[in-house]
Amino acid sequence: MAKKVNKKKIVSICPVGMIKTRCPSIRRTRQIRVKLLTLQRKSNIDAEQITKLRAALKAKKTKGIALDCETCSFNTAGSASASASQ
Repeated sequence: MAKKVNKKKIVSICPVGMIKTRCPSIRRTRQIRVKLLTLQRKSNIDAEQITKLRAALKAKKTKGIALDCETCSFNTAGSASASASQ
């Protein structure tokens, strides 16, 4: 019996069609979010670390997930991407 793929778990902007649970970029984003939540729950809050994590999340959002994925076709060298776009 063939294994069925849940379409809701496929990353929509990933050209490779990576599953969300296996995508390294989404995994890194989730790790940053978990660290941020655990720091915010502590009684002795380090404001500097929280601002760094928030900035990292904001940067990940603007860059997108295709930048971090090793299997993504958009993650190539500068000269190769310029030739591919032409």
